[in-house]
Amino acid sequence: MTYSAEERALACLRGVAVGDALGKMTEGYWPGEIAAAYGGPITDFREPIQPCSGHTWARAEVTDDTTFTLLVAHSILAQGLVDRRDISRRILARPIKGWPGWAEFAAANDLDHVGHRTGNGAPMRIAPVGIIHRPENLPRLVDSVEQACIMTHHVASALSAAAAIAAAVSAAVEGWSKGQVLALALEAAALGRKRGQVNWAPDLVRVVEVGQQKLAEGHDGLGWRLRGLNPGFEAWEGASFALCLVAGTESVREAILEAANQGGDADSVAAMAGGILAALHPTSLPADWVAEVERANGLDLAPIARGLVALRH
Repeated sequence: MTYSAEERALACLRGVAVGDALGKMTEGYWPGEIAAAYGGPITDFREPIQPCSGHTWARAEVTDDTTFTLLVAHSILAQGLVDRRDISRRILARPIKGWPGWAEFAAANDLDHVGHRTGNGAPMRIAPVGIIHRPENLPRLVDSVEQACIMTHHVASALSAAAAIAAAVSAAVEGWSKGQVLALALEAAALGRKRGQVNWAPDLVRVVEVGQQKLAEGHDGLGWRLRGLNPGFEAWEGASFALCLVAGTESVREAILEAANQGGDADSVAAMAGGILAALHPTSLPADWVAEVERANGLDLAPIARGLVALRH
């Protein structure tokens, strides 16, 4: 089936929100703890049992992953491009529930602040940047990624992860094949790794390549084949696990549930993988999940997707 860029972009934003909301149920858990807490694997939305969070979360409520993604999207729509100062202004406007960096950023109170966080806050917010850029001009896309992240995550490993996710979204919205999407993501990751403050972290490109080798081993069970990869809170961990979920699954539902049942930074991993796979395969995102998340959070994502695609270079 052929989809328009607008249809794929809308599916992407919905995949981010649904993955975020479902993954939040198990953030911070180990896999065995998930089964113990919920009486078995996660298969659908439930009331979150979330002792690992300092906040109370309602059923199907989105977290800072979606809030930050939409903040970047609204800034882009208002400015017509990625404007670091406008993004910073919007961050300062009000606390972002669930984002551990808000107090630190607010204390700096500087629209030109350069931050050096290394976590998933960079790649989890970046889908709108992928939507506004076509994949043919990768350096320009990476420039925009850097501008969207500089105020909080101007380090090589985080920019590499964010560039990879943005490029994957860009290629998926363009209608490229999964193999092409993943190849472009790794090319972007290598470019992003040359930006920002140099820091020690494993090379995301190599981590994803190892993950793809594990997926090709042919053993039963996606979780078994991804043993050794960590859906962790560092950007190189979360983004690489999300890209391996994209490589190893064919539906948004499968990828999101796998992320949720692996724990770790499950909401960010599920949001990243969910957004990319939803753009690739829009109808594989369960409509009932979308309806529940949009209803629970009062989301109207269609105008946002339409506006972002109108800016697509």
